[in-house]
Amino acid sequence: MEIVTDPGALEALRPAWAELHRASGGGPFSSMGWILAWIAGFGNGARPRIGCAWRDGQLVAALPLGVNRAPLWKGGPRLRRLSMLCSDRAGFHDVLAAPGHGREAAGLMENLLAARDWDVADLTPMRVAGAYGRIRAATAQGRLRNRQRGEIRAGVCRHDDGWEACLSRRSRDFRKSLRSGRRALAKTEFQLLTATKPGPAADRILDGALTVSARTWKARMGTDIGTDTGTRRFFQALWRNMSASGTMAVHLLVIDGREAASCICLEAGDTSYGLILDFDESFRKISPGRIMAATCIETAAARGLHYTNMLRSTPFLDRLADDFESFQRLRICRRYGYADLLLTAQELLRPVGARARKLKQLRTRKRSAYVS
Repeated sequence: MEIVTDPGALEALRPAWAELHRASGGGPFSSMGWILAWIAGFGNGARPRIGCAWRDGQLVAALPLGVNRAPLWKGGPRLRRLSMLCSDRAGFHDVLAAPGHGREAAGLMENLLAARDWDVADLTPMRVAGAYGRIRAATAQGRLRNRQRGEIRAGVCRHDDGWEACLSRRSRDFRKSLRSGRRALAKTEFQLLTATKPGPAADRILDGALTVSARTWKARMGTDIGTDTGTRRFFQALWRNMSASGTMAVHLLVIDGREAASCICLEAGDTSYGLILDFDESFRKISPGRIMAATCIETAAARGLHYTNMLRSTPFLDRLADDFESFQRLRICRRYGYADLLLTAQELLRPVGARARKLKQLRTRKRSAYVS
């Protein structure tokens, strides 16, 4: 087993990593394209801690993590967090383990936690699959304590039989609402642009998507992807890495010469993942969010993908879903340490914080175009 801390050593891992990623059914957030983009965008503030387990010269398990100083909550004490590479709002933790090698993945986690360069390991959100159970069991004993709870419920749309068949499984009222939005759109001067391959035109589409995000309610909440320079740099690097392999698509809706909505999707295996979905609220009467969500699924079906995981749950997206996937919050700390005390206090105060966040959303977010 080895822990890779030098970003320069990652390029040499590409072939072995890609083979393991395919064998383990990994998502896009554990691909080497994502990892290298994260280092390009956020590498100055964090240090990679990427665990690799080898057997007979073959990479059989991997944990792509990093350590950075960040507060457990806004304005809280800054701790050394061992976590996924990039924001926990932008994906999920993946444990890469070839079939029959879950024990090696758990061993990697134990090795990473044996180091003294972290205060809290925050694996949020984490996909409940593969070696997850082994990792949870390995971190619930001895001097370690873990805390687990459900974090995200994501809708999954099945379209292996094509977009029209997928749409036919929705209710009549749902199909009517989509047609109504598209009729309203047809009365405007609009362009629906899609980028799947690198090039100057594709770069402009990505820039338009970032521009839309900076004008949304997310900007008022501080969670958009278009305002912060580091976040923009990350998405530009991500596009360079993943568009080259055809595993990223950017959709942009322009209405009357102004960027109105966008969607960024990543692909892994037979699934498209709806990473970012943004819309300008000044166009909400046209329901641009609905149009973009449907466009992403229709495009994924046309590209031969079988599923779209929307990575979120809203009233509208839930009506598009055939199934749901749950992601867990898993936090690990040393028993009776400072981080343990802070996490205990946070759990006790969580209902108060949830209420405060809800009130802030009601004050800052206008009526969402998702809600019928």
